[in-house]
Amino acid sequence: MTPKKFLVLAAVSASLAANVYMAWLLKPTWFGASPASSAERIVVMRTPGGLLQVSTIESPEVFLTTQNHTIFGIPVGRTTSQIRAPATFHYHIELAPEWKITVRGKAITVIAPRVKPTLPVAVDTARLEKLTSGAWSLFTGNAELDALQKSISQALAAKASSPQFIELQREAARKTVTEFVAKWVLEQKSWKPSAGYSVRVFFADEPIEVLEKTPPRMAWQ
Repeated sequence: MTPKKFLVLAAVSASLAANVYMAWLLKPTWFGASPASSAERIVVMRTPGGLLQVSTIESPEVFLTTQNHTIFGIPVGRTTSQIRAPATFHYHIELAPEWKITVRGKAITVIAPRVKPTLPVAVDTARLEKLTSGAWSLFTGNAELDALQKSISQALAAKASSPQFIELQREAARKTVTEFVAKWVLEQKSWKPSAGYSVRVFFADEPIEVLEKTPPRMAWQ
């Protein structure tokens, strides 16, 4: 056998061996079984007390990173990577903590738990737009886009928790909680006499120290 034929035969044999090995690894999927390892499993957890979704913000987010390249300390160009991602920020309040309700005249004041972002932030991955440019993008672009995409969840979580976004959704959340109190709380038997009263809603993270000192007519956990 000539050396050339031997090399071809060796390459074919190696390819067949690799295919057989991969098929052995993936054999659980042949019959519809999950390929997940024993360390990967689905976990179902309950939310004690439940959550009330109070607001939503839809925002087109843009993520950008630039990598400068050097050879022996000499700049040789840069790669710029960008991802556009339509994100939906959901906010909720917990129903388990104490809610304080006070009545003065025919006005009801509610102090609800503070609003929290629901994490992770939802991203429509089907509408992701990726772009990389620069002299070295052909060689480094894909790796930089992958790294940028992995950073999106953390960046969106920080934005969702920022004072700016919490304040942006506050009035929408206030309206939702006001409707919740008027529809579900005031329909309870003990609150029937207060049906039709005006409702004011505040959140626990607002500067309402004076209202906090007001003795509540009712509080529940």
